[in-house]
Amino acid sequence: METINWKVEGMDCANCALTITKYLQKQGMQQVKVNPVDGDVIFEMIENTPTEKLQKGIEGLGYKVVTQESVEVAGTKKIMNKFLRYTLLCLPFTLVLMLHMLQQWVPIHWLMNGWVQLALCLPVYIIGMRFFGKSAFNSLRNGIPNMNVLVAIGATAAFVYSLIATVLGWGHEYFFYETAATIITLVFFGNYMEDASIERTQTALNKLATSQKVMANMIAFDDEHKENIFPIENTQLKNGDLILIKSGEQVPADCKILWGDVS
Repeated sequence: METINWKVEGMDCANCALTITKYLQKQGMQQVKVNPVDGDVIFEMIENTPTEKLQKGIEGLGYKVVTQESVEVAGTKKIMNKFLRYTLLCLPFTLVLMLHMLQQWVPIHWLMNGWVQLALCLPVYIIGMRFFGKSAFNSLRNGIPNMNVLVAIGATAAFVYSLIATVLGWGHEYFFYETAATIITLVFFGNYMEDASIERTQTALNKLATSQKVMANMIAFDDEHKENIFPIENTQLKNGDLILIKSGEQVPADCKILWGDVS
């Protein structure tokens, strides 16, 4: 068996990790470990299993497998967070729709027209359903509903109810287009805030890890050829030095194993 270590984007809760875990287990993968915080997905792949099939299956659930090529591209070119991009696309339409709450002070009688509100809400609803709706459908198909099911149901209920009211001419009191748009826009913004928070935390942890001293157990021999072990910073190690790595310790430098076992 081959151990696979992937980075998967789009996980925002433990249920997302459970969804991916269940999918990989159904495909026969073993020792599946999924971390929703940093996106690590580790599993043992059985022989003759095409990785492209597994990647498409995970992406079909509404997530994205980050390849080494995409990581290199992201490292050379700053890419806008997709949730921030969705938020910025939806926000103008949502803000205009919410203006109807100011009808007592602002002359916006044109906004009370159901067809105008439908035209403003439709782009937001389409963008939202392309993400939340697709993810919700795939999670239901795999028998593990995720949080996006609630988002899709809430936005769709408000949109469809308002559409019926528009077609039947019930009046603006029955329009809830701004509710559908607000649900989608706020959840996109919440996902962006979560991604940004995780990124800041990981950056701080990486800086902390690089600032910490890594110690090594150096093996030296005295004049009587007796073995002595003493701690030394890994930055002081030179080519040819002997070190002892005890069970559970961090490997302090690139080295060749002369004796012992390791996994």
